[in-house]
Amino acid sequence: MDSHDSESKAEAFLAWLKTMGVVMSPKIALVSFQSASRGRGVVALADIEEDEGLFVIPRSAVLNTTTALHATDTAATPAILDMPSWLALTAIILAEGQRQDSKWAPYLALLPRELDSLVFWSEAELKELQASTVVNKIGRSAAEDMFSQHISPLKLGHSSVDMCHRVASIIMAYAFDIPEKASQDEPENAEEGDDLVSDDEEDEKTILSMIPLADMLNADATRNNARLCCYENDLEMRSIKPIAKGEEIFNDYGQLPQSDLLRRYGYTTDNYAIYDVAEISTVSILSLLTKEQFLGTKVTLPSLSREELDRRVELALREGVYEDSYDICHSSPDAPSIPDELLGLLYLLLLDAENLAAIESSQASMSSRSKLATALVGQVVAMVLESRAREYSTTIEEDRTLLQAGNLTSRHQMAIQVRLGEKVVLEKASQEAKLFEGSDKKMRLKQDSPSEPQSKKRKPEENAAGRKKGRMR
Repeated sequence: MDSHDSESKAEAFLAWLKTMGVVMSPKIALVSFQSASRGRGVVALADIEEDEGLFVIPRSAVLNTTTALHATDTAATPAILDMPSWLALTAIILAEGQRQDSKWAPYLALLPRELDSLVFWSEAELKELQASTVVNKIGRSAAEDMFSQHISPLKLGHSSVDMCHRVASIIMAYAFDIPEKASQDEPENAEEGDDLVSDDEEDEKTILSMIPLADMLNADATRNNARLCCYENDLEMRSIKPIAKGEEIFNDYGQLPQSDLLRRYGYTTDNYAIYDVAEISTVSILSLLTKEQFLGTKVTLPSLSREELDRRVELALREGVYEDSYDICHSSPDAPSIPDELLGLLYLLLLDAENLAAIESSQASMSSRSKLATALVGQVVAMVLESRAREYSTTIEEDRTLLQAGNLTSRHQMAIQVRLGEKVVLEKASQEAKLFEGSDKKMRLKQDSPSEPQSKKRKPEENAAGRKKGRMR
């Protein structure tokens, strides 16, 4: 697409917004950036104060099953309503895209034609992510099964698998979950206010929606300066801090690691590196602890039998600390890098039989984090993290060298940034675990005492003291 065609489409979109009742502040403008990777965005044409309205979008201008389904083939409506929300929206956009008289045409024409989200990567490109578990979350085959089961029977034109992937990826990257408009049968809230758009509201019904103009804002974790608020009849983008003339206006995706940023939106940025996560499967943890481990020159961790392992896993389930996997992250004032649940699982796996039986019979809750973080638990955590890091085929230093050398394709570079971020998380967490100092007196471990020549044997009192000194703190 040449720049003239792009600008004409942008002008048609802005004119369409007016016909749809969208009101834009004269202090903002939709612009195209010179860098193709940045696409479009919204910038301030004048200084904007905190909590100032930027634009208002009527709910009738939002594209979702409520506003657009009636325009599609009515025979397909029941089938579409039975689909998962993302698939229903995919069907609607595919249907609207082939209608010459679609009222959404100027908006759909401005959506991207190519994306870098992981579903479009080749097998060779995905291999560059190495041991990152994000590869297992792409769901390409599952999505194609859904397309075949739900989209194909609708017999929509231009609904090839590639087109379905493109539309579904646009929805994943651009759509919002917004609260549904209250029906006439429902009482109005006594306290009406502006609700931040979120998909974390468990009690509130939401509807997946494409919101023209709102989805043109780029996102930045550190420069977020606007938020979308929902009202009964419209949506409003408002500033959350002063914005100077010339500055870009940013939304925020939330605390996403770079792996999810790449999977969902097709890019990475150092601004989200603080949210990077390394995932460790419980299967790998249990596999390690069924083998005898030598944790030091004098300390051995005995292996667990299958019966002993099952008993401890059952207790971990009862105590709510057993999960299929655990996320290791950068530590912050709000959360440690090593989750309490992982410490709880390891604590139960490392307890001696006597103390394990005491917990089983007492029905008491787990100890506090300070008591879970014993020196032995820390050693085992570090062992688990270092084992996980070895699953990657390059080291932190090698990845940094590759990035500094340059000459990489954009996808190769993004893959390195993702896997490097995860390795850094593992390394820092391992260093933190080695500093644990809690008491190991309840732990199951063996200590090997070195043999001494008969002539150098100490007195019994000294020998006992010496054994005590050799124990882990």
